[in-house]
Formats: sequence, structure tokens, C-alpha cells
Amino acid sequence: MLAVALSTLVAAGLVVVSTASPAAAYDVRFENNTSWAWTDSERPKKINLDQAGDVSVGTWVDSKRRPHTSRAYFTFDIAAYRGADIQLAKFNAKETGAGDCAKRPEVELWRTEPYTSRSSWAKPPVDLARIDTRAMPAAAGCPAPYVDFDATEGLRQALAEGKSTLTLSLRLPVGVERDPTLARKYASQVGLSIDHNYPPGVPTDLQTLNGTACTVAEPYQVVPRRDLNLSAVLHDKDLTDTGGTDQLTATFALWPTDEPGARLERIDYASNGDRALGRFRTDDIQHDRVYAWQVRAADSRATSDWSPVCYFRTDFEGPTTAPTVSSIDFPVDGPQAPALPGEFTFDAAGAEDAVGFLYQLNSGAPATVTANHAGGSATVTLTPWVASNRLDVWSVDIVGNRSPVTTYEFFAASNAPTISATVYEEGGYSGGPGVPGVFTFSSRVPGVVQYRYSFFNEEPGTVQANADGSASLTWVPAEAGWTMLEVVGVFEDGTQSDPVVWYFGVAD
Repeated sequence: MLAVALSTLVAAGLVVVSTASPAAAYDVRFENNTSWAWTDSERPKKINLDQAGDVSVGTWVDSKRRPHTSRAYFTFDIAAYRGADIQLAKFNAKETGAGDCAKRPEVELWRTEPYTSRSSWAKPPVDLARIDTRAMPAAAGCPAPYVDFDATEGLRQALAEGKSTLTLSLRLPVGVERDPTLARKYASQVGLSIDHNYPPGVPTDLQTLNGTACTVAEPYQVVPRRDLNLSAVLHDKDLTDTGGTDQLTATFALWPTDEPGARLERIDYASNGDRALGRFRTDDIQHDRVYAWQVRAADSRATSDWSPVCYFRTDFEGPTTAPTVSSIDFPVDGPQAPALPGEFTFDAAGAEDAVGFLYQLNSGAPATVTANHAGGSATVTLTPWVASNRLDVWSVDIVGNRSPVTTYEFFAASNAPTISATVYEEGGYSGGPGVPGVFTFSSRVPGVVQYRYSFFNEEPGTVQANADGSASLTWVPAEAGWTMLEVVGVFEDGTQSDPVVWYFGVAD
């Protein structure tokens, strides 16, 4: 009853979606026949191909009282189902006429070879197998609006033989085929409700480390001490009419090669063409061992073969000695340099397996630099904050394992200009409206070629620096009250210093 109801829904144009987990893109699709034909014993050398109107099955009588015995044939395109597992195929037809509604004959569904224009009653398509027989119950009505037959084995066999089409035939049993009271007519458009599934393909593009293909032969790639995300791309041909896909389950298996019984498995979910991850924590693997892993995919009905085996070895021990950090521009002790770019030198301090350094200034993003040779040094240029700074540095080996950290703490002064003035004083009232004052700008650092300035509620301006890096301008206030002056220094390459802001009052 469930299969009948399912097929009825599909024949009515409704898509049936599986609710199993993991979800399937679809389970059932409806295929209309691409061609139809019927043969006639009264015209034994002819075949009626794709003619408009209904097709006859059994014996019927024409207007001249001549009996005709007919068989109907239908062709379906099944190329799209190659490689699919066929769960169920229902042949769906609609009765349009009956010789005697009081009689309910058994109707046979046969699989045949394809018909051609040379086929006929005398030379019918070769019968391959009778695949179902159906007698409709009285409750189905007459003519029955919906008749179905189980065509599963016929479709499976055609696909197994590599066929691109499936030809099915409706007929009455030979023993009663010439009884006019048992004749039936069917609509020429019929269908197949195909419940099927494409098994997932074997996962591909396996990666032990992100962006790097896994290794299958020695020397194996080396994994440092970190959480491990194995990955692979999943494949599945199932698609809905709107492009939806199956949700696939990826199973990743990991084990030490010298202890296969210590096998671990992790699960992830992804769709066709997406990358799935096998997440293993650092505690799942051990230092200085060789591991093997592989992955397979499954949908709600089928499971792929396991992928080829990948291998890696582990190295969890980084350089044992922390690096040294030094800077002439920003020494730990001594006068504070302005917060401009400066050089910092890292040294591996004798750790011969150190090939580079990982460093982080304040809350900035971590960065790496390569040493000039194994166990050597490297110099980087960094721009610190004004005031307190923290620079963390680690030596790293060839696979990224870290040494103990060295923390270098230092101070940097502001690189903002200084302001001095005649008449007007920072933080107090002086002068007055119309009283000019001379403002002089100086730089704490060399290289300033210009100053940009702006007084409150006035258009910004610029003034060129003298050879000593200073510059002056005369300003005449228009009204009394508190005001402000903001100044930045501009260097030859166009970069700017930090701003300095002066608050002062113009007396009434």
C-alpha cells in the first residue's frame, strides 16, 4: 500500500523527499515515455508509431465487425540512471477504455527489445522477460484512472546490460488475448516512478595538512604538535531538479602503523564537491610515530569504498632553547626612541634545529621570518605603539614546533610634533581677538618636510619645514573663547606622524 501511495504522489507531479539522516537529495523521480507503439493482428506487417490517441491491448472489434488483437509498447530513456542503485521502479498507466467493466483481466507487463519501423504483429520486438502481472480490483474503478506495475527488475536488468533505453509492453495473457470482453485501452503517455540512489564515490584530494596532498610513500610528511584536521573532497551524483544534493557522511579512520588495533574514527558531514574534515585532537596522536589514515563516504542508502591509505609521521618536540631578542633602535634600557619603524634581531641561541622565528608585537597578528641558516638569526622591522610594548618571539623548527617563548618589553615615545607659541599659551587664556600670535612646530624625529595644521572651525593649512625640521606661522584669532590646534608632521615618503593637539583660550 505504501508503494502504491508513493507512486501515486509522484505521478501527480509531487516530489517525494527522504527524511532519513543523513538526508537524501531525493528518492523518487518520474520519467515519461519518450515513444509509444502498438501492433495489430489485422495489419500483421505494420506498426503504429507515436500516433495520437490511445493504444489498445487485447482484442477489439472495428466498425465492420472485424476483430483486431493488439499489444502496446512504450520506450523510456534510462541513460541518466547508469550507475544508480534501483530500489523500486513502478510503471504507471491510465486506462481509458474497457471491453467489459464487469471483468477484471490480468494484464501482463513485459520487457522487450526496442521496436523499430520494421516491427509488426508478425515480427514483434523480441520478448526478454515478463516482469509483472496485474489485475485491478473493483475499487479501482473502470476505466481505472491509475494502474501500476512493478518494473524494478526490468529496469535493473536493462541498466546491467548497459542499455540507454527500456522498452516495456502491455498485453493480455495469450490464452485470453482474443476475448473482446477483456480488452483494455490506455493513454499513450505513461511513466516510470523510479526510486533510486547513486552510491557516493570514493573521496578524493586527500590532505593531511591543509593545502598539501597526503603522502603515500616514504619519506612521509611530518605533522607537528597541533590538532589535526584530515580532509577529503566528497562525491555523489544525486541531484534534485533544483540542484540540491545528498548530505554525505564522511568517516575518517586513523591508526598507528605499528598498532592497527588502536584505530580511531571521526565523522563529518558535507555535500558533493565539498571538503569534509576528520578532526583529531593533539592527544589522539603521539610524538615520533608513523600513522596511517583513510576515509569513505556514505549517504542514506549506500557507502563508498575506502580511499587509498595516507601516511604521516609525528614530531612534537621543538627547539629546546628560547631565542634571544635585541634592538639598537628600541633597547630595553636607555632613552625612549619615538614610535617609528625600527629593527629587531632574533637569534636561535644555539638551537641547531631552529630554521626560523614566530613573533607577535602587542596584539598584532603573529608573523614568521626565516633564519639566515639553521640555528642562525633574522632581523625584522616593526613599528611599535607609543608607550609600553610587548614583543613575543619563538624559535621554530622545520615543521613548525615552537621553542619556549622570549618576551621583549620596551617603551617608545610619541613621534608627534611639538608646539610653542608667542602670546598664546596652552591650557590658559591670553591674547585676544585680532591679536596675532606666532606658532612654531618642531619634530622629535628627522625627516619631516611639511606640517599640516588646523585651527578649530577654520580650513586646514600646510607649512613647509625648514632645514632643521621646524616651521612657523602667524595666526590672528577672530573671536574670543576656547579653541584648539591640531598638527601632524609629514615625511618625505608621504607618511604622517602622530598628531599633537593644543587647547588654549583667546581672552575677551
